Amino acid sequence: MFRIAIIVVLLILLWAQTTNPARANDFDLTIGGGTDGGDLDIVQDGEDNNIDLDITSMDNFIISFSQIGTDHSIDLDVDGRTSDGSSIYINQTGSNRSYSASLYCAHSFCTLTVTQP
Repeated sequence: MFRIAIIVVLLILLWAQTTNPARANDFDLTIGGGTDGGDLDIVQDGEDNNIDLDITSMDNFIISFSQIGTDHSIDLDVDGRTSDGSSIYINQTGSNRSYSASLYCAHSFCTLTVTQP
């Protein structure tokens, strides 16, 4: 009887996993004022990953995104009225990849480098 109960529980868990599969990684981040120097590296591997990043200030800051697999997107909104000397790097491999970026770096410069081999 105990074996049958364990088998039934395992079958229910297996059925639940196939009808409600694990979802992708959605990463939402907001970086506010006073971000001087530093690095942010984000790596996503698999399918259906999304990054949404909003920045209001970044001085001498390096941000790197790597997405490996299929169906990835990145949405950047840099409203850095006080941003200076910062760089954002996007590396997306696989198929069905996209990015959008709205960049405003008022003081000196900021750069965006996108690689989609």
